[in-house]
Amino acid sequence: MAILKPFKALRPRPDLAEQVSCVPYDVLTKDEARQYVAANQLSFLRVTRPKSDFAKGQVPPWNDLIAHAKENYRHFKDAGILERDPDDSIYIYRLSRDGHSQTGVVGCLSIDEYEQGVIKKHENVRPEKVDERAAHIIALRAQTGLIFTAFRGTDALQKLIAIAVSQEPLYDYVAPEGVRQEMWRCTDPSQFVAAFRDVDSIYIADGHHRIEAAKIARQGLAKDDPSSAGDAEYNYVLAAMFPADELRILPYNRVVTISTDSQKMSFWSGAASTLPFRAPKHPHPPSTVRSLCVLAGNGTTSALGPSTCGTPTRSTIWM
Repeated sequence: MAILKPFKALRPRPDLAEQVSCVPYDVLTKDEARQYVAANQLSFLRVTRPKSDFAKGQVPPWNDLIAHAKENYRHFKDAGILERDPDDSIYIYRLSRDGHSQTGVVGCLSIDEYEQGVIKKHENVRPEKVDERAAHIIALRAQTGLIFTAFRGTDALQKLIAIAVSQEPLYDYVAPEGVRQEMWRCTDPSQFVAAFRDVDSIYIADGHHRIEAAKIARQGLAKDDPSSAGDAEYNYVLAAMFPADELRILPYNRVVTISTDSQKMSFWSGAASTLPFRAPKHPHPPSTVRSLCVLAGNGTTSALGPSTCGTPTRSTIWM
């Protein structure tokens, strides 16, 4: 059983939503983040990634960065850029691009269920990155990054989502990356809460550091809360839950830099002893359970792969 908790969203004013919305804090280089913020002072990156407000070589210590993020967050609220919904709600979120769309449910998931394994992870995390995000949550008393999850859809949830999206959306715009963003608010969330009780498991697709940080932040916030009630907000984490059959699995590419021919051959022989490689017919992985390795050297490129990896992803390794 998956616990879904409605919440009172703090969200952009409709006329400012396109400017305020931003990509996740960890998908941009430092220079890219600075360029985003320089071009748009309403970007929420100024809260989620406060370093983007500072020029290269002028970034202050981490504690000062946290204070800067907190001040930016206060400004967004005080200036009316962000507004609080009056009632607990569930939100429907649709992303569309190139003829494909996925429509999910946004609400709060239980950190207890994350610890119990109902919410399942597939990655390890870097402790220093988790600690930074946890400090950010504690200082702002807010979770500013969405966790992207998947679940096996049910008929009941499919019907509820269809009813919700038949209404006028809160937001409908195309982001600079070319993805259409639509969102609806459901002010009677009880049916969604009940329907999620029939969902056995939820799978984290992206956001392992964010959910682990929320778990760590909970420990710190609970110490300052004498009541430590089970329904306290810090016991939950903000997430978007998408039916797995609507998701498109994109290539996951990695570059391995090898300086000498001997290192290259050592790497290749080790990989070939584990994975069954063969000459490919296409320059991209042909299915969601294939990976393609491309070996480049001396001005020539030879493709070696694809290999059957048995995992639901596409990947490319460039050397």
